[in-house]
Amino acid sequence: MLDFNSSLVDLAIFRESAKGRRVYMDFNRNPLLVPNDQPFSLDRLDADVSAYLQSAGANHAQPIDRLRHMNPLAIELYRRYKVDITVEPLEFAVNNQHMNGGIAVDTWGRSNLGGIYAIGEAAGTHGVTRPGGSALNAGQVFGTRVAEHLAASGMAKSNPNNDIADVASQACAHLIETLNSDSPLTIRAVRDEVQARMSDHAGILCYPEAVDAALAQAQRLNAQIRAQGIAFARPSEMGRALQWQQMALASEAVLAALHHYIQNDGGSRGARAICDPKGDALPQSNAGPLHEYRFRSETADHQNEQITVQFHDDQFRLATRQNRSFDTEAKSFFERDWPAWLTGEIYDLDRR
Repeated sequence: MLDFNSSLVDLAIFRESAKGRRVYMDFNRNPLLVPNDQPFSLDRLDADVSAYLQSAGANHAQPIDRLRHMNPLAIELYRRYKVDITVEPLEFAVNNQHMNGGIAVDTWGRSNLGGIYAIGEAAGTHGVTRPGGSALNAGQVFGTRVAEHLAASGMAKSNPNNDIADVASQACAHLIETLNSDSPLTIRAVRDEVQARMSDHAGILCYPEAVDAALAQAQRLNAQIRAQGIAFARPSEMGRALQWQQMALASEAVLAALHHYIQNDGGSRGARAICDPKGDALPQSNAGPLHEYRFRSETADHQNEQITVQFHDDQFRLATRQNRSFDTEAKSFFERDWPAWLTGEIYDLDRR
């Protein structure tokens, strides 16, 4: 949001949406004249933007023609959803797409629960500075590694050593406790509360006091779900009730981590600005400084840390650990490393 960079657009859309207004992008005309400035021209674009359009051969006069040249399928995609952007504007909103975190795993995709693996965006294998699109590669690579590890372990070919009846019974009992047709909590009520709270207080703008209050509200909601369950109107809704019980828990976990980060002087990074009247960073607009969005800059030390969250006894426990180091100069040595492959030692199957 500083130096008139692209996140000012996100901020503008967010502000208008918060006021109950709807925002549209019109591909059939160029940006209007800014007061006291010159008319829009491709010749006045920043060098990187100009080079991008030149490389794509998209130097057409109108945005819709530039888009049609570079990505005609985008036009057809919106047309499938009954929006023809060649004749009408396209509605926009800020999308809280994903978190740069996930289930903690090792180099084989194992979680701390035996037999449970996580890959792709479900796994905490990428950070805030990851290249765009790398989640797809991570899913492909870890999908292969998980398959190799499962094959090496033989877990998929043999019955478990321990009797799982007790574990299964406990899990089923927990599910039944959540499903309560007499509960005052409905699926829609839980969904609306969770979505509104996360959009308002864990989106692109985070205010410390509001995050504190949101965490307390999330804790109260989950305590109420544990005590009263979630109602469902018909059997087909049982899965949705369980889904939103899990989403309510996930929202509390995210807010707990965000609260922990802010309380430890965490600054703005990734998709979130930690707004603070004493913050050192002040966005500017063409009308002047945006004092209500002053925010904290990122602290360099936090780039080397991970926040871990564990659920135990109906509470989330948080801790901080250093990122694993990766020696880019270390290379595999065949005579030294090949025996570990031959014996299966590389899979670390004895880990508990």
